[in-house]
Amino acid sequence: MPYADLGDIRMYYDESGSGEPVVLLHGFSLDRRMWEDQADFLSRDYRVICPDARGHGLSDVTPTGYSRAHRVEDLARLVDTLKIGRFHLVGLSMGGATAIGYALKYQARLHSLTLVSTGAAGYSVSKKFERLDRVARETSVDEARAKWMEWSLAWYKGDRAAIGERLKTMMDEYTGSVWRDPMRGKYPREVDQDAVDAITVPTALFAGELDKVFCRLAELLHERIAGSRLLVYDGIGHMLNLEAPDRFNADLDAFLRGTGKL
Repeated sequence: MPYADLGDIRMYYDESGSGEPVVLLHGFSLDRRMWEDQADFLSRDYRVICPDARGHGLSDVTPTGYSRAHRVEDLARLVDTLKIGRFHLVGLSMGGATAIGYALKYQARLHSLTLVSTGAAGYSVSKKFERLDRVARETSVDEARAKWMEWSLAWYKGDRAAIGERLKTMMDEYTGSVWRDPMRGKYPREVDQDAVDAITVPTALFAGELDKVFCRLAELLHERIAGSRLLVYDGIGHMLNLEAPDRFNADLDAFLRGTGKL
């Protein structure tokens, strides 16, 4: 099984294809499997790497070390371990926040940056996250995970039920490690909106029109990252790559091939 030894953890990753490297970073409580459709598509022309963040999927669980800064350094060590030079970086939600942090520190290593339904350090998505922290402290991590799944999967019913089942499989297996971290809420605060104007690599931002909070963040980041391109998908929610996979694959491929020019 493909593990990279990063010193304090072993990070699991899937790899397929050959060509310019593309690294795909998953969202919170999910894992590399959320990118299966994209990996299959992109691996025709690219070397595709899909890692599991620490505490997620098959990567090691540690007692602490779940800040954005830790995720950035895990990624930096992973690409060095895999002897990757410059690469395209794609991240969704939590993975997008990690990608922003990496770009701010290591953008000379990037061909391009793609942010999908992205989060960002210092941007308040919802008070619900604070409530989940309280649930984890006062009841249990299992209860926090159950509440998180109830909220985040509510959109994926009816015609979107198959997507919900894919997400639920990953969330059921999530360790809840973030909520167990004794440093939760004590890590140094970063504010990406004050810093992203330093990003100069070709950048694309994808957002779903119905994903109101994250769509607004994408608009704010687009205003601050010079030359960036914003694509908003009508009638689409947070998991844009699963809700509109064919369109997303085509748009992402066009962006990567054009080195940032759609």
